[in-house]
Amino acid sequence: MAGMPITGKNGVEREGGQCVNRRRIHTTALLSVLSFALMLSLFGCGKAATRPEIKSLEPQSGPPGSEVVIEGASFGSTQGTGVVFFSGREVTVVAWADTVITVKIPTDMPQAAYGVTVETEQGISNEVEFKVAEGAAGAPKITSLNPEGGASGDSVVIGGSGFGKTQDGGKVLFGTQAAQVEAWSDTSITIKVPANLKANTYGVTVENAAGKSNEAIFKIGSEEDKLDAQKQAVISYLQSKGESTAGSEQWKIALVKRSAQDPSWEVVKITLPDDKTFEAVLVFNNMLGDWECLATGEPPWSGIEFKGQPVPSDLQKV
Repeated sequence: MAGMPITGKNGVEREGGQCVNRRRIHTTALLSVLSFALMLSLFGCGKAATRPEIKSLEPQSGPPGSEVVIEGASFGSTQGTGVVFFSGREVTVVAWADTVITVKIPTDMPQAAYGVTVETEQGISNEVEFKVAEGAAGAPKITSLNPEGGASGDSVVIGGSGFGKTQDGGKVLFGTQAAQVEAWSDTSITIKVPANLKANTYGVTVENAAGKSNEAIFKIGSEEDKLDAQKQAVISYLQSKGESTAGSEQWKIALVKRSAQDPSWEVVKITLPDDKTFEAVLVFNNMLGDWECLATGEPPWSGIEFKGQPVPSDLQKV
């Protein structure tokens, strides 16, 4: 009958002068579906496509109740079903980004060494050791530096609380360098500024068995010297983005505002030779011992983080 397919050898049907191999069509369709399903299982939807990797912990030890910043890669832009384990025990996540996670150590976590891992839908990361230290959750606190600026070799008195009656393994970090301690008590520490430091602004912190203190700022050199270091940070940032910095030796920089909440954050203004301006948000990176530019343009500074911490609220609209 006209229009009816005629089945020949090898399952080939002939209709209207054209050959249709049904078996081949069905096989191709099935392979396409399976390939698409496999692709989804491997890459997910908006998730990291590779197994998470931990590169560092900051700090590497601390008391129960303190926070730990985990730096790495492929954590995923959002937490989703991701979790962080301390030797198999899930801990509370404070902040989550693709390269930085901040967690809080449980207040009842016993003193011991733990293997920290990050687990996402892509798998389990490598393991990095963290030591939960004995002591109260209250970390040392810096309330003053006297003086707040000077030069290498100067003596500086750090005022505060929770330093400990004796040094007993405690240390003072001046940027990334350990400072020489001349005197130590629970409320006062005297140090010497490390040698051969260039003009810049440095973060001073105290660490002991109870944890790490807040950061106080010590300035070496003039405000003009410091701003020059920040200008170089802005130039480096723009160059890393592939933007032109021609004529940057003529750029002028001025401080717009330093955060009262965290003085390691600042907003500066750059003025070009044609009087055009733009602003930049910077943070003092203790790991580098120098300023790091995080963004340029104009406020509001939203969606910008450094080690899991957003721009302080008093700078977000500056």
